[in-house]
Amino acid sequence: MNKRELYNFLDSYNFIEDMSGKTIINLLKSVEIMRFVYNDLFVNHGISESKFYVLLLLSYSNDGMALSEIGDKMLVTRANMTGLIDRMEKEELVEKKVNPKDRRSSIAYLTNKGRTLFEEIKDTHIDFSKQMTSGLSIEEKEQVNKLLEKLQNDIVKSFSEEE
Repeated sequence: MNKRELYNFLDSYNFIEDMSGKTIINLLKSVEIMRFVYNDLFVNHGISESKFYVLLLLSYSNDGMALSEIGDKMLVTRANMTGLIDRMEKEELVEKKVNPKDRRSSIAYLTNKGRTLFEEIKDTHIDFSKQMTSGLSIEEKEQVNKLLEKLQNDIVKSFSEEE
């Protein structure tokens, strides 16, 4: 998608009158626009969006993280998470070790190469985030975050299965 297509995308779905539907479509459009912008960041560093999220999660976990926990945080199946971590291990971004508390599971840790890559990307990620939200005041950002968290909780309550 080029810039012209992106501008055309902004005008998509403006005909929706139902406010709930319009809200959800606008959220989805926002995510797609952000993905378009972030794709350059990820491509320039030779990673995918999924790999970025793994690097992000592991960068804040000194003790590593079970693959199942990473999958839960990313809403990814166990099989997909195993494949992703295996690819990242081949690229020497993560290291997998048997979980000493549960030998049936593995824990992923960032390697020095993975940590270095994340540190390189982190500043650009922060700059992209600031640029994307530059039209909002701190108070508006706080309000958007509160509203999004409320919406997320409501969606989970309404659509998740009871355990």
